Amino acid sequence: MKRALLGLLLAGCVVARPATPSLPDGFPSDFPVPPNARLITASGPLPFVPAEMRTMTAQWSSALSRAELEAFYRAPHPGWRPIGPGSAPPSLGPIALPSAVFLTHVSDGLAATIAIGIPNPIDSGTLVAVTIVPRRPSSSP
Repeated sequence: MKRALLGLLLAGCVVARPATPSLPDGFPSDFPVPPNARLITASGPLPFVPAEMRTMTAQWSSALSRAELEAFYRAPHPGWRPIGPGSAPPSLGPIALPSAVFLTHVSDGLAATIAIGIPNPIDSGTLVAVTIVPRRPSSSP
């Protein structure tokens, strides 16, 4: 009897994971995605936080090298413009720190932070992690 109840309880706790991840609703459809990249995870926006904090995230694995991905995101893309030169941290031997590229969406002011360069041991690709942040409301004097 106890085993049957435990089995029933555990069966109710099973959470299904989608077979293939998809970008969240509201993720900019014109966001530049590297060629041949595979979406690994995506999430957001969280409904229970203030609108200006509702971030969306996505992570791709790409067959391109870190240098190729940095060049891809620093190149011009329709609807997006770079904010500053980005950053490239110093090498720490075998430890790979990601470089960052910052973009803004021309039409609505969304900000994108793109972290590039952590190796993906699962498929030997290079990870690209993107965080999209809504435009901050302007403060009026």
